[in-house]
Amino acid sequence: MRSAPSVVYPVGRCAFQGWVLVVLGGVSASAGLMFLLQTDVRSQGLWGWLICCAVLFGWSAWMAWAFLNWRRSPVGSLHWSSGDGQRLDEAGAWSWTDQAAVESLGLAEVECVLDLQRWVLLRVVGVDRGQHWLWVERSARASRWRDLRRALVSSRA
Repeated sequence: MRSAPSVVYPVGRCAFQGWVLVVLGGVSASAGLMFLLQTDVRSQGLWGWLICCAVLFGWSAWMAWAFLNWRRSPVGSLHWSSGDGQRLDEAGAWSWTDQAAVESLGLAEVECVLDLQRWVLLRVVGVDRGQHWLWVERSARASRWRDLRRALVSSRA
């Protein structure tokens, strides 16, 4: 099997990830509101108000975490360098270039965790750093999307 072509693919804040977090926040707010509507807060006294405040605080904490998580999403480019294709045992290599960095960082592993055809969730493990999660979307560079997907499949083998 021939190796996938070399590809450089931009990675930024994924709108799909943002919408998923907003929908989860809306569902949790709806569940909390339904709980509060079914519980007569006034008849519960102080405990009722404490529960009400805890639900509101929990939802607010979730939304703050979700927003900060989305804002801190890694922004840069993912690189797949294929070998020259002359040796069958030659494997390609992944690297990451942060938007602010000048130098690329080698990656030990890039694993496709969730493939939704237009969006792919990747678990990226750095050579000397921990793991990160990246949402990659087709709309970032549609002309190279198939090359990126081939590289993901090629690197699994």
